[in-house]
Amino acid sequence: MKSVIYHEYLHQEYQEHNRDFNKREDLFPNVRKHKAVLEKFFDEIEDLPPREVKLTLDYKKDLVFCILNGVKIEEYLLALYACNGNYYINLGKNIKPPFKDSITSYDVIWLVEGEDLYYLVGISKDVKFLDTWKTVSLNPFYSDKFSYQATASIENTSLFMDIGCTIPHNLLPEEKDSGIFLLKDIKDFSAKDVINYINSYDFDLHEVGFANKALYSTAPLIEDDYKKLIKLAYKEKNTMRTIWIANKAKLEKECFDTKLCLADSLLRGLQFEASLNEYLDLQKISPENKEINCRIKNLKRILTSLNE
Repeated sequence: MKSVIYHEYLHQEYQEHNRDFNKREDLFPNVRKHKAVLEKFFDEIEDLPPREVKLTLDYKKDLVFCILNGVKIEEYLLALYACNGNYYINLGKNIKPPFKDSITSYDVIWLVEGEDLYYLVGISKDVKFLDTWKTVSLNPFYSDKFSYQATASIENTSLFMDIGCTIPHNLLPEEKDSGIFLLKDIKDFSAKDVINYINSYDFDLHEVGFANKALYSTAPLIEDDYKKLIKLAYKEKNTMRTIWIANKAKLEKECFDTKLCLADSLLRGLQFEASLNEYLDLQKISPENKEINCRIKNLKRILTSLNE
């Protein structure tokens, strides 16, 4: 077990299993012997436990089928921008949602058009649609600018890596031309078969962005010097690990420096609301700090734009 912990600890400095990584790993006593024990253990595993299905959908008339227009199947993830715990989804054209005003969110099946069929690429629950698409800029923090007309939480979305369900063009209702239709519009194929496929999908999923629940984990490090952890967080290239290391630093000592490190790390990971909360706490400690006040102002502007 210690050899495994040491192995993961080395990943603080090395992203890949390169020559330098192997050289450092060999310093651990009897590391090759421990590796052999682990390999034997994994080789003896014959059956893996069944994988859980992340999300399921209920069969209901207002279940939405929505087409991600303008993207190819191999690049459909480009239609989604992940930030602040959500996916901001570009539908490829300005659609007119066929919904009643009394309902504010919908369960959605996402489709991508191919040559003569549509691919089922994922699902989301509690999706909110806008009447028209909008564009958001992340300036001055980043040059990114993205357009969207629907939002879904990352936690309530499954993006399929294995595409095993398709629907022929001619079987979709004529409402498909608008880019969106409801289950009740379907007449020429069994929507129950589609939902059964979704509810039994236990293959790999694309992991894009950070779910909110992932923001509060701490990196499993033996280092307990908060100053060293701060340096490590700023040095780390992986944004999720950056946040986890910053959480570890704050856990070891909650002070201005660790809170600033966490705020900066959350901002780097596009977690604007969580980042703002940390900067607001810093503002209480240092009310005249111009840089912090400026960041708070800009974060509020971005969040206002995202939440309108």
